[in-house]
Amino acid sequence: MGIINEKDFIETVPLLTEKAFKPGERLDVNVLDSHDFRYVESGEFKANLHVHTKYSDGIADVEELLKYSEKLGAQHNGFLLAITDHDTIEGAQEAFEKYNEKSYPHLNLCLGLEISTVGINFPAQKKPVPIHLLVYGINPFDRKLIDFLNEKRDKKLLLAKDTIKKLNEELPYNFTLEEAAKVHGMVAKGQDEVAHPMKKYTSGKILLEYYFPNADFSYEKPIKKFKYLFKSSEPYHKIYKKALEMYTHQTLPEIPDNIEQQIQKAREIYLKAHPSVGNMLDGFAYFEETAEFITTLDCGVMSVAHPARSKAYTDEFYTYLFENFKKYGKEKALFYEGYYQSYEGDYPSKWLSKIDEAAKKFNLLKTGGLDSHGKDVISRCPYS
Repeated sequence: MGIINEKDFIETVPLLTEKAFKPGERLDVNVLDSHDFRYVESGEFKANLHVHTKYSDGIADVEELLKYSEKLGAQHNGFLLAITDHDTIEGAQEAFEKYNEKSYPHLNLCLGLEISTVGINFPAQKKPVPIHLLVYGINPFDRKLIDFLNEKRDKKLLLAKDTIKKLNEELPYNFTLEEAAKVHGMVAKGQDEVAHPMKKYTSGKILLEYYFPNADFSYEKPIKKFKYLFKSSEPYHKIYKKALEMYTHQTLPEIPDNIEQQIQKAREIYLKAHPSVGNMLDGFAYFEETAEFITTLDCGVMSVAHPARSKAYTDEFYTYLFENFKKYGKEKALFYEGYYQSYEGDYPSKWLSKIDEAAKKFNLLKTGGLDSHGKDVISRCPYS
């Protein structure tokens, strides 16, 4: 047991089967944390290569995750944990400092991160495609990597602050970045997206202040309690109204035109913080350049994270994705998250066979994980 490097990762991970990444079977395909834990109990659950800490959008301390993983490993002859925070290696740095083989004799630790990139140049796509890249076996103190992440973070944080400023200039509300972070904490850290959390924030704040100007709860409460509602393709503010009705046990009147207009004005503003072909924002990591950058590091191999969440619009999408992954990532583009365990609903399953077929064309190997954000390495969600 120990901290595994790039070479160890390449040798070890392809030997793991799907059950090694599954705590159990899901009792409800639409509910992420509904596992029956049969594979934990049998000892077949051996690894989670996709885990977030408090340094990005998880809630667990690094030390909590190390201890929980060690407990699993002690019960069933070893466990492999990868720390993969969004767009930061602070979690990996702390894990390196806290880990030692004497304290964690049944735990293998992999230091990594998840970089949120934007795919711009995919054919037949009407809008930018979010592609997340997992990087494993990194040196968390690599100055080149730290500088790359810090530059992106600082620019995105400035973009988020500028978006808040423009919202306050155009609309009669006191928008703050700290308040926006209640539903998507990374927006206040310069990590991940800007426009998406602003959509949640502005819709929620505007509607809550209209319907309940003296509310004793904050706008994010209905979002967190009724998260499943927001899978609908309805406009976000329409869904938020339903969540607000369920949260307050009241039937609310229709949204008036002036409030609709305010929500649309907010949308015009925050969409300018979303990258597109005609709006190549400097603070974002683009897929091709990021894959190419990773090849310049002394260590680290890449995996395409949760590929079925990059919603395909054509059958050729995944062939194109993996072809460019290999083209720009070269010898470090070795894996895809074929054993990802946190897809919601039935939609992604229709693409899984196409993903596997496309990956075989480029000899990609499977990684897997739960994309954990909760209190341990089994919990997917930071809240239920």
